[in-house]
Amino acid sequence: MHDENRSEVLENFIRELHLRLQQMENEKLIEALENAFKNAVTSLREEHKENFYYFAFIFDEGLHPYISAWSYEAYEKSVIENKITEEDKSWWKWDYADSPYAVYGYDEFFSEASSLLDERAGKLSDDELYDREWFTRMWAMEEALKRLDISGFFGIGESRKNVVINVEQAPPDCQEYERALRLNPQSELLCEYLEVCERDEQT
Repeated sequence: MHDENRSEVLENFIRELHLRLQQMENEKLIEALENAFKNAVTSLREEHKENFYYFAFIFDEGLHPYISAWSYEAYEKSVIENKITEEDKSWWKWDYADSPYAVYGYDEFFSEASSLLDERAGKLSDDELYDREWFTRMWAMEEALKRLDISGFFGIGESRKNVVINVEQAPPDCQEYERALRLNPQSELLCEYLEVCERDEQT
């Protein structure tokens, strides 16, 4: 085999090995995020015996995702306590930041995911971290929710239509609308949520 051919084979092998390592690392991240979300929501449901209609992964410039959720009971109580007007109720119902359950269970259930994210960040420049890695993390969160949904974690059949799940970014990236469509079955509740989603004008 000529030296040029050997060099090309070696380059292809290294490229394929690198790709496989990336896939393994991404799979490990998805599994950690899936477990963290599942454990946090399971604990939330057990601690608060309420009717939950919204669960989300939230991602901001802290680069470490956390959960938020709303139940009908928490929403109604919050509306009264914060004197929310009729005009504002529609968006307040879905505002992750004002939920009493925002960041629930982070210290208890996100340690493994947090360690993985810090480990990944340590290998990247700031430009890589806030570009390619940012989108990889958003994708991993969406994939984690998809897998939980397939398992029946958010309900099966008609009961699934009583819950909306999503991955949201702060500040909004105008992609929440499209992610919600990918992650949820069509329902009246989803339509209600989509009404307050920021979306790309071209969508």
